[in-house]
Parts: sequence; structure tokens; C-alpha cells
Amino acid sequence: MTHRQFLWGLSGGVSALALRGFFWFGVGSSASARHAGWLVFGLSTVFQFGMVVGLLWLAGRLRRRTGFSAAELRQGGASGRRETRPFRVAFGWATLGQALLIGLGVWWFMRANRHEMIWPWIGLIVSLHLVPLARVLHLRAFYVTALAGGVTCVIALAAPSTLHNLAYFAGVMAAIMWLSAAYLLRCGPDRGQSIETSMKQEQESSTEM
Repeated sequence: MTHRQFLWGLSGGVSALALRGFFWFGVGSSASARHAGWLVFGLSTVFQFGMVVGLLWLAGRLRRRTGFSAAELRQGGASGRRETRPFRVAFGWATLGQALLIGLGVWWFMRANRHEMIWPWIGLIVSLHLVPLARVLHLRAFYVTALAGGVTCVIALAAPSTLHNLAYFAGVMAAIMWLSAAYLLRCGPDRGQSIETSMKQEQESSTEM
């Protein structure tokens, strides 16, 4: 994986985190809307859209700066596909596992009439989804995001089920996602070159063996 490919994929990761933060902030706003009042709800909605639009714009600017596109990846031939295969395999298995576990958990909690557990369960699985990606991409930030999100969701699963607790939980999850996206925008490009070098060294050592 080249430096340009890494940054192109990084921009996609930032976009995904921005949208996840938007989703969780919306869950929290919905839970607290009844008690917050229309003014607070309106201001929080403006903040919510401002955050996601700003992060998506920065992610798009990073993607355009790379000069890389998905069409270029497809035209790379067998060597290009071979270089990106570990990421594609890890992403595919992680996505499949995430869908199965979320579906199983939602079915179980619906059957047990524990609807309040569904949101923390979804958050837990989505957070753990970042672990295999962190390993393949050599991004420690994803480990931190997965740990922070996982701990938050476990606490939410154990806490009493109230609208206030749901609002707090969703707000913390939104903050984790948005802060992670901002960190990747700030520090990710600097990591790209060193990651490319380490990947090349790994490929050379595996070839020699």
C-alpha cells in the first residue's frame, strides 16, 4: 500500500467516523429533546450538522489532495490488488462479523424485551469492528477508539436504563467518534509515510522467507 493509497483510505475512515458521530449525537438529542427545550435542541442540531459537514469537507479535501481514485486502484493490476488484499480481507470479515453480531444481539434483546440494551450493544460491536482494521493499517488510534467506545458501551449496558443515561451515552460516543476523526486528520498524514515503509519491509522479509 502506497502513501497515496493510505491517505485515500484514511479519508474514507475519517468520513465514516464523522457519520458515526452524527448518528450517535442524533440518538442523544432525540433522547433529551423532551427535557431540553426547543432552543437547546435547535442549537444542538446546528452543532451536529456543523461538525459532520466540517469533518466531511476536510476528509474530501484530503482525498482530493492525494490525487488517487478507486479507478486507479482497479487499473493497478495484480500487484495493486495484492498490496491492498490484507485490508480488503480484514474489512470484509470485520463487516460480516459486525452485521451478524448486531443482528443476533438485536434479535436477542427484542426477544427478551430489553429494548434499552440495543443501542449500547450496537455501539459495542461497531467499536470492536475497528480492531482488525487497526492491525492491518498499523493505526494505533483505531485501538484507542475501539477501547474508549467499548468501555463506554459496557458501562451503558450495566447502567440503569433511563433517557438521561441514553443521552449521556450517545453524547460520549459522538465525542469519541468526532475526536478520533479530528486526530486522524491531524496526525494520520504524518503516519502514512512510515507505514508505507514498514509495509514494504514486511513484504520484503516475507518474500525472502
